[in-house]
Amino acid sequence: MLDAGFVHTYIDTHLEQRQVNKIQHGFPSPRYWSRTDVPVEEIAEDRRRIRAAGRDSFVNFYVGVPYCIQTDPGKCGYCLFPVEEFQGNAALENYFGYVEREADLYRQALSGATLGAVYFGGGTSNLYKEPMYHRLMDLVRGLFPDIAPGADITLEGIPQLFSRAKMQAIKDSGMNRVSMGIQQVDERLNKLSGRKQTTRHVVQSLEWARELGLAANVDLIFGWPQQTVGTMLKDLETLVSWNVYDITHYELNVGGPTDFALNRFHELPSTLANLEMYRASRDFLTDQGYEQITAYNFRKPGDPAGRGYEEGVNRFLDSMDTVGLGYAAVSFFGNSAIGTDRSWSFINHLSLPRYKQALEEGRFPVERGFSHEAADWRLAMLFRSLFGLTVNRADYRAAFGTDVYEEFATVWDGLGEYGFVEVSDAEVRLVGDGPFYTPMVQALLAEERYRALRERETQAAQARRAARRARRTGNGQDGAGTEDDAAPADTGAAADAEAAAASPARG
Repeated sequence: MLDAGFVHTYIDTHLEQRQVNKIQHGFPSPRYWSRTDVPVEEIAEDRRRIRAAGRDSFVNFYVGVPYCIQTDPGKCGYCLFPVEEFQGNAALENYFGYVEREADLYRQALSGATLGAVYFGGGTSNLYKEPMYHRLMDLVRGLFPDIAPGADITLEGIPQLFSRAKMQAIKDSGMNRVSMGIQQVDERLNKLSGRKQTTRHVVQSLEWARELGLAANVDLIFGWPQQTVGTMLKDLETLVSWNVYDITHYELNVGGPTDFALNRFHELPSTLANLEMYRASRDFLTDQGYEQITAYNFRKPGDPAGRGYEEGVNRFLDSMDTVGLGYAAVSFFGNSAIGTDRSWSFINHLSLPRYKQALEEGRFPVERGFSHEAADWRLAMLFRSLFGLTVNRADYRAAFGTDVYEEFATVWDGLGEYGFVEVSDAEVRLVGDGPFYTPMVQALLAEERYRALRERETQAAQARRAARRARRTGNGQDGAGTEDDAAPADTGAAADAEAAAASPARG
């Protein structure tokens, strides 16, 4: 258990550091996803064993596209995701043919599985033309013939690419929700990212969704270059006036070779200014009747087309099954019924040619992954629960045989002194500024485990270097070499900023 003094020092030194959400990958960071021998076939067998034992869990299904429309600056100025520049509809349909091949590889493993939710993301999934939305749902139904009426089936897109015909096709295909990556309603601020979205695009897309009975979520980012509390609140006031019931509102993640990081960093509000924005937005939305349901999501009751959707949250602490199809798609699998040492996080190829090549060879297009030990699995589930603001102590104890407060007592006590958490007999709850600091809370909870993982990687790198020196010595060489076998490069750090297979504001 962490020393109480360390906990206080850690919190003090991180209060003014930028928060980087971990919704997409949870724990651990993809920096540690270094296994290239992910046993996808064995995971498929584990799924069958779980279903045979009557312990089946809901499958969250993700289908991604690699393409985005060209912007100037590129990749929307802020985007940290691996994407390809859109090459036209023929390239998109060709790509989808490969996704269908990947779905075929999963068909037997998912036979009889229960679908929980579907998310079509990317990239920009509303690049597809109208007939393709039916093909997307045919792919889903081919794997999950019996889709419950309450299943959330979401397509993510950007407002300027929606049309009424597309919305109609989305509705007719069986999808029931659209998620719009608006980022800024303010047209001047939005143009800083290179996007050509107008307020009219947003209003029209929301009107079509409402007319057709589709639930609609809007993503907004705060902490944007040149943004103030005033401009942020004006955007929120506009969305409220448009009767938007579901709003995802989260802090800008800054990093990598993005235009915002390289050329507009000096225009970004400070972390403390972002905290002020968070407080102002939270207070405004709750005053308007919205409930904060996750660290980043606000929902107002009364939506006639509303869906019970929670961004990135897993309420089942004993199991998680997310199947990601497509370029750079992420999958998670684990269930306490088979032991936590058989749980995995893994990602598909970040190279589109390699993704296609694997499928042409009849292989799962997995690039690398991470095999969880018991401590890793508990943290992965704890991270997912914290996105939903609470951790149920009884559920945690039932899943892991230990109490979540007692396991991390010094962390919870330290956070409680700052007013970030409240602990009761029933739960641990993020309160006050706690939701804003969710990434810091998660990192502090994982500190001891990350130390162990770093040490493991260092020892593995030393062993590789020693073996290399031994080979050179045996070959009559002097043993000198490079340090290229150090701990894995942070190849996933950019993607780690993505907000479940469902993530805020990819469009």
